[in-house]
Amino acid sequence: MLEGIAPYLGYAAAVLGTLCWVPQLARTFRTRMVRDISFWTTLLLLITVSLWLLYGLILGAWPIIVANVLSACAIAGLLIAKIIWEKP
Repeated sequence: MLEGIAPYLGYAAAVLGTLCWVPQLARTFRTRMVRDISFWTTLLLLITVSLWLLYGLILGAWPIIVANVLSACAIAGLLIAKIIWEKP
């Protein structure tokens, strides 16, 4: 019975997990203030999400794939902003 709702739970987690990055991305791109964003934490998070993406691809688990593609894009955007707008 619960197996039937598992994909829906996965997609809900994918949407919420990705949406949680929207406020930070919006603020960062609006203000271009990246001083308080940790480069190493963001890089490690991007690596982690990329590994989850590979895991999802190996399993063919679409909720995991979708969640981590979207999250990787958001986190990569944040990391790129950090690199570009960081003041020495």
